[in-house]
Amino acid sequence: MSQPHHRFRAAGRAAQHCPELTAPRGVNPTELRARWAALGPVLAEALAPRLAPLLGGPEPQIEAEVSERMPPDLAAHALIAREGCPGLLHLAIDGTALLQLVDRAFGGRGQAPQPAPARLPASALLLAQRIEGIVCAALAEALPCAADVLAVYHSAKRATAFPASTETTAVLTLSVGQAGNPAWPLTLALPAAALDGWLVGAFQRPRGTGGAANPAALPFADVPLPLSATLVDMRVPLNIAASLVPGMVLPVAVARAVPLVAGGSVIARGTVGHQDDCVALKLTQIA
Repeated sequence: MSQPHHRFRAAGRAAQHCPELTAPRGVNPTELRARWAALGPVLAEALAPRLAPLLGGPEPQIEAEVSERMPPDLAAHALIAREGCPGLLHLAIDGTALLQLVDRAFGGRGQAPQPAPARLPASALLLAQRIEGIVCAALAEALPCAADVLAVYHSAKRATAFPASTETTAVLTLSVGQAGNPAWPLTLALPAAALDGWLVGAFQRPRGTGGAANPAALPFADVPLPLSATLVDMRVPLNIAASLVPGMVLPVAVARAVPLVAGGSVIARGTVGHQDDCVALKLTQIA
């Protein structure tokens, strides 16, 4: 006996997805560049109060701009790593400015030696290390992220420059100026491929970690919550309930531990008393 043959036909065409839908989602390069530029003013605001004690005066005026070039050869260089993010942030501190700051620290007028040395002296490199720490603290506030996820991977104390990168790089220049002194640059450079990891989430309010909501904080603090305290819960025979008249006295016993109920659940217990000529409940137990 031959088996029956069935012909099946698809109800419709198989789904075909375009690359725009199937490609991994991320932030487009234009938006990343915009966030990199927006980081400048935020970082400048975080840096100013931190640099003031080091510079010995009022808070400096710091202007931020996106740049396409790194500083001249005479500079203190450092690489800063962020935990969990690819790419290293290249920090360059202008060498002439460091020499001027060292001269001011030793009572001079803030003049750099002429001609400029081929390499920075140890005093300038020690000052650069302090600036590295200040920049890391300001970055942690500006991004924002925990301070311990940023670390100086290669410090200026090694007194070595880094070869020019062949990668496309985003450069941010912060011009630090004080009254009576020329402005000097702090330069930050980050590979364009690393902008996504470093900047996604920057300037955004961090999401909660799934912990318990704080009832004392908005928006929960102003939500009205009805509470009820049952002073008497009694049962009487039906014949007495049917013969109730004004003036009748019913003996009742108030519970020593009066339950306080919210949403059908007992949340606390207390004893009945008086406060300011009003009946009050003194809590003795939290459920």
